[in-house]
Amino acid sequence: MTWDPRLTLMRPELSRDLGRVMAWCEHKHPDLPGYTLVAAVKFFEALGIAMEVGVAEIKHPFDDVSVIRTAVGAIGILGYFTSAAGAKWTSPGIAVFAADLAAHDRIAAVRHFHDMGL
Repeated sequence: MTWDPRLTLMRPELSRDLGRVMAWCEHKHPDLPGYTLVAAVKFFEALGIAMEVGVAEIKHPFDDVSVIRTAVGAIGILGYFTSAAGAKWTSPGIAVFAADLAAHDRIAAVRHFHDMGL
């Protein structure tokens, strides 16, 4: 498998998308302690880009299952695959952290996911 630079070039966009997802998670779960979303991002043959999301930098331990479920739904709305079981890798993956978005971008993200029926 050879290195594919597309993911590295897309890192800022992927980070912004994950930041939008995090804004939605924070909206849906406002009482949870501080955390950051992180995703393993890979290109998969015949699928496209897949994101496997997790929680990092937890200031106070909590059960993150509800956050992960919320994030997976939002990631799917943005057009990324969240499960690539059995798919053939076409490039090495990268880790992406959620971007810290401006308030107006967080509000727009929440509105977008709400309008999409999440």
